Amino acid sequence: MITLHNIVKQYNQNMVLNDISLTIEHGCSVAFTGHNGCGKTTLLKVIAGLVRPTSGKVSCEHPLLFHYVPEHFPKMNLTAGEYLISQGKMIGLGKEEAKKRVYDLSEEFFLVGMLEIPMKHLSKGSLQKVGVVQSLLVEPDVLLLDEPLSGQDVMSQQVFIQKIGELRKKKVMVLMSCHEPYLVDAIADVVYRLENGKLAEIHNGMSCAEKKYILFFEGQQRTRIPDKRKGHLQFNEKGCYLRVTESDCNEVVLEMLEAGWNLRGMWNEDNEGIAPVSI
Repeated sequence: MITLHNIVKQYNQNMVLNDISLTIEHGCSVAFTGHNGCGKTTLLKVIAGLVRPTSGKVSCEHPLLFHYVPEHFPKMNLTAGEYLISQGKMIGLGKEEAKKRVYDLSEEFFLVGMLEIPMKHLSKGSLQKVGVVQSLLVEPDVLLLDEPLSGQDVMSQQVFIQKIGELRKKKVMVLMSCHEPYLVDAIADVVYRLENGKLAEIHNGMSCAEKKYILFFEGQQRTRIPDKRKGHLQFNEKGCYLRVTESDCNEVVLEMLEAGWNLRGMWNEDNEGIAPVSI
């Protein structure tokens, strides 16, 4: 458990975080939303211990291993492969084990072809992949993600959602700043909005378990249908629709992605303009 006690962070006369208190439970996935510059990145860095608050403190029940993925990753002369292997060795992996972990994760994130390219020549999206791969070389207790999908292609987004789902099953605490509603809906248990230095809870999965969502997936003609979902899909010429409760949403998305389907849309059933789907 991580507890924030009356956190204040001020830069000159700018009050970024104003008396924030929060308790985050073991294994919880939390999303922080809000406009650019509202303090989401600062909040993550305070939690990670990378930035000292002006006042207040962050406490943990016991020592935790934090992994932090920034939105903007520094460009270097090292190749992506050299950098990742060196980081793997730095956190205790043997050289061969580090190479294997780097290659396996890079293959999943479509990064293998870029491992020999100097990082200073990689795009923002590719640098973000490098950061995500680095954070997964060894399983952390807490994973902090700053706008993790802002530069990612669709396939990498799907892999990312699946990977985060796997970590959540292992009770890894996931804290992220995020703008993408479908990502928030897919992997966040609790959502907070940061505004004027204050934090307000806008969604708690425990209290909204019966909210319903419509998921839209695309796949090839012979893409496998998970056994648990047979008879619950409605097909059209573009793909298939599925209505699920919020409490089942993460499980369904992961099952469909693992079967080879691509998530192409996710809507609150109550949203205006979304036709009801009859299952």
